[in-house]
Amino acid sequence: MKFTALASSSAGNAYIVSDSKTRLLIEAGLAHKTLQTLLGFRIAELDGCLISHEHKDHAKAALEVIKDGIPVYMSEGTKEALNATGAAVCASMEQFSIGSMEVVPFAVFHDCAEPLGFLIQSREDGDKLVFATDTVNLRYKFPGVNILAIEANFDPEILARCEKMPEKTRHRIANTHMDINVLCEYLCSLDLSLCREIHLLHLSSATSHEGHFINKVRRIVPPNVAVTAACRGGKAR
Repeated sequence: MKFTALASSSAGNAYIVSDSKTRLLIEAGLAHKTLQTLLGFRIAELDGCLISHEHKDHAKAALEVIKDGIPVYMSEGTKEALNATGAAVCASMEQFSIGSMEVVPFAVFHDCAEPLGFLIQSREDGDKLVFATDTVNLRYKFPGVNILAIEANFDPEILARCEKMPEKTRHRIANTHMDINVLCEYLCSLDLSLCREIHLLHLSSATSHEGHFINKVRRIVPPNVAVTAACRGGKAR
């Protein structure tokens, strides 16, 4: 299984998960034309799309992707918030299939209707991927995960120094997004013996530090695990 970030920021999110038979889009938080361009104008080759929640940076083009004829899956709460009459509904901890991939949605914690993360397993190569973004923490631990694509939005020390940022905004960030320390605590609680990649998602442009975040995670995970941060344009480094 391969995970690719097309875009990862508060300006827009879109990711591709693929194996030899199935190609999924996770999030459609970009203008439809931009999404088409990033996909090489091959949007029709997608087997499905997963939407975590209704905020525009994750679902901006969701209705247009539905019109493209792509099956788009989201929670009932997200469907209602987007008025996405053509979307397929999925529920936390209820497994479903898209092509060669098995998908298990799970509840996350954000200020929206019914947000979800996704556990995805390929029947082709057996790989497991966990995707979770826009959540203040994670409740679940999944054994045997090979790829983690997970939010590392802010550093509380940097956030505290943002004196010009409105207090309401700082409060929202701290209570709806995952900080790097919480992420590291979560990673330390996992068995990462089969993990080969960790992708840090949705880094804030104002309250994160890419190099520091990567180094901090590298220090606590096995040495064979590749740690990268998806930048705004989606190129990992």
